[in-house]
Amino acid sequence: MTKNELMAVNYETALGKVQLDAETVKQYLVKGNGAVSDQEVFLFVKMCQAQRLNPFVTGEVYLIKFGSQPAQMVVGYDTYKRRADENPAHLFTESGIVVSRGSTGEIVQKTGACLYPTETLVGGWCRVHKIKGDKEVTTYKEVGFNEYNKGNAIWKEKPCTMIEKVAISQCLREAYPKDYEGLYTAEELAPTQYSVVVDQNGEVIDGDGTPAVDDELITQSERQTLFARAHDAYGKEDGNEVIKKLIADEGLRSTSQMTKSVFRKVMEKLEDEILASGTDEAATEAEATE
Repeated sequence: MTKNELMAVNYETALGKVQLDAETVKQYLVKGNGAVSDQEVFLFVKMCQAQRLNPFVTGEVYLIKFGSQPAQMVVGYDTYKRRADENPAHLFTESGIVVSRGSTGEIVQKTGACLYPTETLVGGWCRVHKIKGDKEVTTYKEVGFNEYNKGNAIWKEKPCTMIEKVAISQCLREAYPKDYEGLYTAEELAPTQYSVVVDQNGEVIDGDGTPAVDDELITQSERQTLFARAHDAYGKEDGNEVIKKLIADEGLRSTSQMTKSVFRKVMEKLEDEILASGTDEAATEAEATE
């Protein structure tokens, strides 16, 4: 039996029968420009089978791979909503945005995704109502805008809608863990993972609305440049702490998985901090007096 035959599965979904194998996944179902490994394909096939997902239906589920980064399985937002509706325990869902109002900074939870001129977007919220036993119970989730904002075109154009989607996806997964185990929507992916948007035709696009390109990992030379700049301004020990904080803000624990886009962002923030602290001027004056 071939490797392709070993990975082949047949199963039923709410959207019809599915016959899935490794070659079909590699040839037709991978989005992005990377080459998926056999292990990534195997996990995708088995997850689709376990969660009864049909990858041949536009908007259902995607396997996304950019360059050498790990492949990411992304579930369509409509799939999340449909699964909740199909669950007999589900009653209804409430959702909206969290805003800060006017000069007082009053924090308000609003239903829907309409932001008024005097308001600042803070986050999104969702409350799922369901039946457990003979009682109605609720699951609540609130998420922060700054944590998930990717800064790309769709997040700039529809920030309220996007953060509300994140809240809904997370709340549904918490309310129905068996139905959503291991399943994430594109909106939930952290900015340092993929800046992914899946359009209505099932095409993966980046933040500018053009075909997504590979965001490569930084080189050793770029890594050395980052540390050298911080050490020059703050000294080795303090410089390391500054870098640690800056990369933590981007969701990273080390520079080993830092991409070039994140590197540029961190370098800009580092220069801003150095300018604000005046450490460059102090270092220059110290050198001049020696």
